[in-house]
Amino acid sequence: MSKINTLAMKYIVLFLFITGSAFSVPAQEIGANFNHDPEIIDFTYLKKTPVEWVRTTPYIFEYIRGKKNVDTEMGLAKVIEAKKAGYKVAFGFRWDFAKFKLNIPAPGSPEEKKYFETAARILNRVGPFLDIFTLGNEPNLETKKEDLQRNAKGIVPLVLFTERLLSEVVEPYYSARKDLKRPDVYTGSLPRLFLKDEQKIPGVVGLIELAQRHPAIKGLAIHLHISDSLEMAEALQFVRTIMPDKPIIVPEFSLFRLYNKHVSDALGDSERGITFASQYGYPPSMKLYEWYSKANTQRVSPKEWEDMFASRSWFPQHFMKTYYRYFQKYGIVLATYGYLSQSAPQKMGPASPTWFVNPIFPMKSLTPLADGSYAPNPLWYDDFVTIVQQGKNGH
Repeated sequence: MSKINTLAMKYIVLFLFITGSAFSVPAQEIGANFNHDPEIIDFTYLKKTPVEWVRTTPYIFEYIRGKKNVDTEMGLAKVIEAKKAGYKVAFGFRWDFAKFKLNIPAPGSPEEKKYFETAARILNRVGPFLDIFTLGNEPNLETKKEDLQRNAKGIVPLVLFTERLLSEVVEPYYSARKDLKRPDVYTGSLPRLFLKDEQKIPGVVGLIELAQRHPAIKGLAIHLHISDSLEMAEALQFVRTIMPDKPIIVPEFSLFRLYNKHVSDALGDSERGITFASQYGYPPSMKLYEWYSKANTQRVSPKEWEDMFASRSWFPQHFMKTYYRYFQKYGIVLATYGYLSQSAPQKMGPASPTWFVNPIFPMKSLTPLADGSYAPNPLWYDDFVTIVQQGKNGH
């Protein structure tokens, strides 16, 4: 796409967004995300909200390397159980090439054959139970840098591998089983698309172009872990300059980057903060990461949790509804949100991640209810239920 055409498309997208006429679709469905741990899918808690979708992306190298058994792994059984229980399932693999210092294998190589055989075995178990299949998870973070660039032949290894995963594994499986409904296939999921450096990476642009041009690909999956709504707009506008009309799904979204900016703030850095610290018996100089450590070791009451965030001038109330408005504007057909606690470091520091703020049921940070059940997250629960219902009603 030429620079002139790209610039023109950006202005068109921005105009449509401002006028509210862009990418109108029947509904923006909202579901529950279990990330890379399908074994934690809990139907008792799924029933506590009106969600109809579950999403998970297992670590495929755990199967390739023999740590987990395709035939007996409980996480895969939970995926099947979810579908049989009436939920719709979004599924894919997390390919941790960078973590294991692995290059993407050459087409037809023994390594690629091994990887694809494992993927095919997993698909053979869960394939009949999927509604969406994503061809990756954060590949711009999980792929070595050289495999995100064009090689001597002008080919981006990540893009070729992704397309071959579709042509060599997914398509043959469903083509051979005409009785099965083929899931919608999405490329992605791409995070950090609001960053200009990410927008210039050939592997990132190439995956969006693949989604746009390939008739067997329904659309693109992106992640929206942001610090403010401007980043969300920037990411979505960038996608729409390359893929104007096809559907977008958002398997992960949160204000994670916002929380991380304030981990070292003092509880008493404002009048409201001083009031909170006094009410709960903390020194005003206590750092937020120290309070997080207490929450993740001893757990705090839902009321204290809510009061602490209410004392933060930077925390936007009801931001779940802001997300939903953007989903409506940009043609997001499905978004799934973190549902149960996973990572909750007990020893927090100035650089520690804050994913534990997100879940709808943050049981590793909040004290249970009187009946012993997990307390819902007062920051998100009510608004989450509201937007899930909106999506179901087609609003």
